[in-house]
Amino acid sequence: MLYFKTSQYVPGKGDAWTYYECDAEKKVLRQLTHLPDSGELNRIPDPIVKRLVRPDLLQDAVESEFKQLWGED
Repeated sequence: MLYFKTSQYVPGKGDAWTYYECDAEKKVLRQLTHLPDSGELNRIPDPIVKRLVRPDLLQDAVESEFKQLWGED
């Protein structure tokens, strides 16, 4: 599996981090959005968007970070 993340500022809530779990062909399998400052977490087990949009803007993420947020630790 491949893991990526990106952030976007949300006024009044801080940074929203979106994580992607992808297969070897970079097809998105699962997605989650985490707002650390507000404690919000949104898990999307079967996202509508199946391909990465603007992959050049994504950062590599660690598998353990994704799985911990998903609740699989």
